[in-house]
Amino acid sequence: MSIFKNMAATIIAGSLLSACTTAVQTRGYVVDEELAEAISPGVDNRNSVQEMMGTPSITSAFGDEVWYYISRDTVTRGFIEERPLSQLVIEVQFDDGGTVADVRRYDLADSQEIDPRNAITPIRGKTLGFFEQLLRGIGRVGPGGPTGGGGRPPGT
Repeated sequence: MSIFKNMAATIIAGSLLSACTTAVQTRGYVVDEELAEAISPGVDNRNSVQEMMGTPSITSAFGDEVWYYISRDTVTRGFIEERPLSQLVIEVQFDDGGTVADVRRYDLADSQEIDPRNAITPIRGKTLGFFEQLLRGIGRVGPGGPTGGGGRPPGT
């Protein structure tokens, strides 16, 4: 019986000690400060920036005018929610010719908390249910696709 008690005590102690551990993680781009400082507006272009820094973490949503290199260090203590230690975002802006126009740096102090919502965006008109959508689509597309299978749109 004492073996089971010792084993149980060891498991409990190990669980409690693991809850006290601190884990630091780096996520995203690993910044090389020398390379980041070497980017020169008016001199470098997309190709030279990619050769120095690698592929960006993300690019601007519309076009290729802005590249972002994002790095974040976080800490987790036991079961406590992780929190950021540091963050660095390097923003490289390009002009229409692909030459670097500006380089900006943002840190953790520049970040903002957001409150994402799961609300549904309202739309105009009638919202169709699943079965209404299913039944309205029957017969609209022929066996060869929207052209009716003959290669030409109907009515031509």
